[in-house]
Parts: sequence; C-alpha cells; structure tokens
Amino acid sequence: MALLQVNNIQTYYGNICALKGVTFEVHQGEIVSLIGSNGAGKTTTLKSITGLLHPQEGSILFDGEDITCVEPHKIVEKGIAMVPEGRHVFAKLSTLENLEMGAFSRKDKENIQHDIEQAFILFPRLKERAKQSAGTLSGGEQQMLAIARALMAKPKLLLLDEPSMGLAPLLLESIFENVKEINAQGTTVLLVEQNTKLALAIADRGYVLQTGVVNLSGTSEELRNSEMVQKTYLGIA
Repeated sequence: MALLQVNNIQTYYGNICALKGVTFEVHQGEIVSLIGSNGAGKTTTLKSITGLLHPQEGSILFDGEDITCVEPHKIVEKGIAMVPEGRHVFAKLSTLENLEMGAFSRKDKENIQHDIEQAFILFPRLKERAKQSAGTLSGGEQQMLAIARALMAKPKLLLLDEPSMGLAPLLLESIFENVKEINAQGTTVLLVEQNTKLALAIADRGYVLQTGVVNLSGTSEELRNSEMVQKTYLGIA
C-alpha cells in the first residue's frame, strides 16, 4: 500500500478547475517529483494534500486513511509537513524560535531539544544563526530554516514546493544534498520543482503535470529519456 494515494482529484479556485483528475502515489521511503511549468497545478496539488484546499471530487489517502477533507493542523499531526514556495519563515522570530514553532503540534516535548540539535547537525549554518532574526538570514539560510522547521514536526512525508527558487547554483546543490540526506534518514519526500534536471537527479520517480492533468509518469531515468521531457523541460532539442 502506498503511503500517499491521490485519486482522481478535482480542485477548484472558484469556478476555475485547477486540477482535472490528478492521480498519483508515493511509497514509503521514496523521493517523488512533480514537474511542470508555471500554472500546471503543482502547488495546488500540494495545497490539496495539506488541507489548504479541499478537492471537490476524488480522494486523498495517507497511510491508508482518507484525509481529503481533514483540516491542515490535523494533517500535520498525522505526519505530513510542507515547506511552502517562498519559504515563509517567521521573520521577526529568531532561527531557534522558528524551529520551536515547527514542533507546536508534538506531544513529545521532551524530545524537541534533541531534534533541534539534529537540525543543527543537518544545517550547521543555522546553529551559527540560532539567535539571529529569521528575516535577516540570506535566501539560502531561510530555505534551510524552512526545511528544518518542517522537520521539527517529525513528518512521515515531507512536501517541498520549489526549494530551488531564488537560490544561487552552489546553494542549490547543497539544499538538494540535504534533501537526499533527509530521505536517507527515513523521511519520504514529495518534491515540486521547476528545475527538472535537479529534481530528476535525486528523485526515484516522477510525474509530469500539464494544465491540471498528469500526462506522463515513470522512473527518473525514464523521464530523463522522454523526448517530451527533454524538449519541454530540459532544453534538449
């Protein structure tokens, strides 16, 4: 059984149908990438999974449980955390306070300090910036903080929305190496990313979204070798 099953969901903004029957699945331990251009429905898919939007048709199952109409805070408690596009750290709070906020839903308060230390091991730069206001961090540091804050919820499934956005090439490689390490430590990852080359370099499998429809899926290697993916997303003529 898949950890996440998205079954034929249709999600609307008012009268506009943004997702037109999206279906895919993510298995325990995988990194799965959703790729597609702007407006394809990638972020809407993540919002539908996390309860920020509720599909009007179809279903979403997580760990065998129907979460289609569950509220966002309950979905976090069930084991899904999202790093939103644009990071959205709490600018006036310190790095450490942001991490503490990420653990707000947890019952095991005695383990939070240990997990903060683990976050600092994964992202050493955050330890150096522990008392610094998050709004004064660089873009790359804010992305590290946003990921570390999400991990503080101890998710089974981590959703990443455009983690490469606005980052320098050197930082990109570092962030994606961190994602691989997070996955290696046992967290399943669903990655939404416009940088198709990077996304397919670390993902096990992928799905291509176009105007609210999944029109291609396969292993990362299969997608890299797809003529459509090469022409449309990898810039290979």
